[in-house]
Amino acid sequence: MKDSTPANWAAKVAPHAVIVLGSFFLFREILVTGKCLYGSDFVLQFYPWKKFVFDHLQSHGSLPFWNPYLFSGSPLIPNIQLSFFYPLGFLYYLMPPDIAYGYSTLLHFILGLFFMYLFMRSLEARRPACIFSSTAFMFSGYFMGHLYAGHLSFVQNYIWIPLIFYFLNRFVNEASIRDAVAAGFVLGFQILGGFPQIAFYTLLASSLFILFGGVPTHRGGKRVSLFQMGAGWAVFVFLGFALAAVQVLPTYEFTTLSTRGGGISYEMATYESLHPKELLAFLLPDIYGNATDGTYWRSREFWHFWESCGYVGVLPLFLFFIKSQSPRASRVPVFFVVLVGLSLFLAFGKYNPLYPLIYKLPGFGSFRLPAQILFLYVFGVTVLSGLGLNRIMEGGWKPARGFWIFTAVSGLLLGVALLGSILFRFEFFLTLFREFSEGPVMHANLSMLHDRISSTIQKSSLMFSLCLLLILLLKHGKIQPLFFSLAACLIVFVDLYTFVSPFVRTHEWVTSAEKERVVSKLFKTAAMGRVVTMDSLFDTNDGLRYRFPSVQGYDPLILKKYVDFVLASQNLPPNDHVVNLQEIPLPEEKLMKLLNARQLVSAGQVEWLENGIPYAFLVPKGIEKPEEEILSFMKSEEFDPRKVVVFAGQPKQGLLQRDTPSSVIGSCEVLKYGAEEIRLRVSCDHPAYLVMSEIWYPGWVASAGGKKEEVMAGNYLFRVVPVEPDNHEITLTFVSWPFRIGAGVSLASLLAGLCLWRHCRRREAFKGAS
Repeated sequence: MKDSTPANWAAKVAPHAVIVLGSFFLFREILVTGKCLYGSDFVLQFYPWKKFVFDHLQSHGSLPFWNPYLFSGSPLIPNIQLSFFYPLGFLYYLMPPDIAYGYSTLLHFILGLFFMYLFMRSLEARRPACIFSSTAFMFSGYFMGHLYAGHLSFVQNYIWIPLIFYFLNRFVNEASIRDAVAAGFVLGFQILGGFPQIAFYTLLASSLFILFGGVPTHRGGKRVSLFQMGAGWAVFVFLGFALAAVQVLPTYEFTTLSTRGGGISYEMATYESLHPKELLAFLLPDIYGNATDGTYWRSREFWHFWESCGYVGVLPLFLFFIKSQSPRASRVPVFFVVLVGLSLFLAFGKYNPLYPLIYKLPGFGSFRLPAQILFLYVFGVTVLSGLGLNRIMEGGWKPARGFWIFTAVSGLLLGVALLGSILFRFEFFLTLFREFSEGPVMHANLSMLHDRISSTIQKSSLMFSLCLLLILLLKHGKIQPLFFSLAACLIVFVDLYTFVSPFVRTHEWVTSAEKERVVSKLFKTAAMGRVVTMDSLFDTNDGLRYRFPSVQGYDPLILKKYVDFVLASQNLPPNDHVVNLQEIPLPEEKLMKLLNARQLVSAGQVEWLENGIPYAFLVPKGIEKPEEEILSFMKSEEFDPRKVVVFAGQPKQGLLQRDTPSSVIGSCEVLKYGAEEIRLRVSCDHPAYLVMSEIWYPGWVASAGGKKEEVMAGNYLFRVVPVEPDNHEITLTFVSWPFRIGAGVSLASLLAGLCLWRHCRRREAFKGAS
């Protein structure tokens, strides 16, 4: 009865109410005005994808498997970034994505706060400490910076980390497979969220947590045995990937054919590494400017701002060094100290002398941006600072040795920065730019830069002094732990809110009249012709947004052969680092004609490109060439696409025609053009090859009169269908077998996981009753 009293009920509800109100306050403009949330990558990349999926679902009642509007056609469902099957992505299927983005982000923000709160409670932290950690975790500069960047998949991955650790913490304490099953379900959700690199790092951290050996957090907790540890880890990992198989298997196939296939170069893998100098921004968050107002100056690549923004507030850095006086303290803090150190060690990337060895480890050679592991630094610091606050509330705490080192070093840095910016303004800023910039600072908003840097120095100095004062007053008994804990929650909220609130912005989805005029003149299907945009009016992925077939596109996952083909057409060397096919300065080159490029947008006008090669045509003869020689052969005068189609290696027996006429009499007519189904009428007087200006990809099948025909890859990357003499109606359809197999695996693992969870629950209940 005691727990049901109004006072106790209020004590339980109040923390959750504070969390929800804080979230609503941050996103109040989205909720009150109904405006759309801004995110740079959401506007440029995710919105066109989500809009296409939403419209296709509304008109066809099914999900689209193929994207005919970017990169001259590309697989859609295999692209994990779209998070087709992510359970919490349901809002994007119920309402227009520009509206769904704000509400979905708010939902994830609230859930992230609750998941962190739940994990801290599982570590037996008191409610103020849980609120403190939750606030620092979700309001951190790293998360909010990625939110401003519009990294939808990052948001959908980040929030699940504390929930995974919540179940794994229960597992290592209670040795219950049921909790390992629950953690596997959450891992599956995270993978489906669409950011493999975050899921990979989470898997590493959670595996290390299990390996730490059970880490009991309370008396009477069971120590997990070696066998139980291995069994729980296997269940956790296998179930997570099996649940996500519907996405993982198609993505794996896509990845092997993309520029990421076989791994990436060391240069690419260490792109956007965290420079040790950037640790200064962990204390002075705007010392290098801010991306929201164009003052970011350290690098010309403004997106480096959110990839290196590890600010979690000043007070969490103090509380990080608070330890318990009890010799029987839990080993959980030890793990998170290791996690913080390890994440920083890996984030340094190319600035880490050991990273060439790390690059060779499984997984690390497949991802770029080592600085993205900083989310584990944020997680570790916010957990440890919450535990530090909890020790203060329980009593028996003391500053660790690192506390005084951090205080002295940070105090000296802040003092020098404060005095320098006031007394030696010119010399201070000149030295700062000279020593910390990667190049000239002229690209930044110089008119605002001085105020931005001065403001962050003054604010951080004030926060540092206030936090240190409160800790010293607490240590000498001048204030009570309860007062300190409440003040700590308020300080971390104010500190982080004043920094990250500019990251939550609204966006007006407006298309200029000039752009609408140009779009109205563009072809709508690839059968009519494809479009090259060389105009500032258009963004790279506008082909998908406005539904015209574009040769270009932006995506971290692009088919390697397509990149090689386009670069060769522009007389450029191969480059596996390409993620943005934006510049096509030679749209009338020979290879571009094979892509059926017929329109060029330049200077606000639509120009017609001469192209003597139709969308689909018949070729009498096929030859073979080594794959590495095909592009150079196709660029030569020796290659006539009307007379010969070139295959990589030896086509199937009977298909390579050597003794045939130099031309074929026939015709091709497109009867229907759809994203996943193309129907043509073909007639010819001799056996021939039907060559189409469509990208070849596994899963495309052809049928003629009920007879299946192989869709071959010819002319390096195009679809080719062998046809016999007659009048045919040929239908090409796209069927993804990895998706079908993955869907079966996901469904089976879902049922198996639920059955295992229920069985473990019944078994534990039986043991408890006996």
